[in-house]
Amino acid sequence: MAENSLKNSIRLENESITVELTNPIEVDGIERIKSDFLTFLRNKFQNSAIQLQHKVNIEKAAERPYTPKEKFEAMLKENPLLSKLKDTFGLDTDY
Repeated sequence: MAENSLKNSIRLENESITVELTNPIEVDGIERIKSDFLTFLRNKFQNSAIQLQHKVNIEKAAERPYTPKEKFEAMLKENPLLSKLKDTFGLDTDY
């Protein structure tokens, strides 16, 4: 799960890395890997001052689709032709 959290928005400022999380549950995952990840980064860049922080952005969490129906509707906004594909093949998006 922590790997997915690192795919979120990341902000670099001087020697501080801030990962923006969309779910409070992701905090545990980040905290679990924080020590090893910091060791890796500090060794890789030969900089012992690098810091890793996280920030939970609840507003972004509200935008994120969770149910199959919400995911399909979000994909429809990006590509309206999915509706035709769904109808042509009789696909069920509410599994």
